Amino acid sequence: MTHGDDHKQRRGLALTEFALTIPLAFVLFIGVLDFGRVFYTAMTVSHAARAGVQWGAQDNVRSGDFAGMRQAASDAAGDVSGVTTTACRYCKCADGTGGCSSCSGDSVLGASTDGCSDASGCLSACALDAPQVYVSVGVAKTFTTLFPYPGVPRTTQLNRTAIMRAQ
Repeated sequence: MTHGDDHKQRRGLALTEFALTIPLAFVLFIGVLDFGRVFYTAMTVSHAARAGVQWGAQDNVRSGDFAGMRQAASDAAGDVSGVTTTACRYCKCADGTGGCSSCSGDSVLGASTDGCSDASGCLSACALDAPQVYVSVGVAKTFTTLFPYPGVPRTTQLNRTAIMRAQ
């Protein structure tokens, strides 16, 4: 047996190993790609919630413009489609008490609640001073992977909420 024949056998073995590892490398590549997509989408959803709440917290007039806050959040989401937004405001007394200390009626995405309206009774709950107005914007997106992976859910809900005190 010569050394040349041994080299031909090894070349066939290398080709077989290459053929077996290509599918694994492809699945790994797609998994990394999906991880990057979900990370990018989560960052975009967070950024959209912050942009919406910053728009609404500029002053007390804009804190009641729920459509404007939702639009600012949608604009900040930019290239991510299927984003749903919700906006609300609520009041607290300076000492941290008050009957409207969260957006409790905000269970449906796309809805808006006003915890500082005259009908809520929260404005009159602060006996000593004017209530502090807070704005909350929630953004949600259902993320779907490119391919189904064993043991990994095909869809996941990305939710972010930003809260800021109105100036």
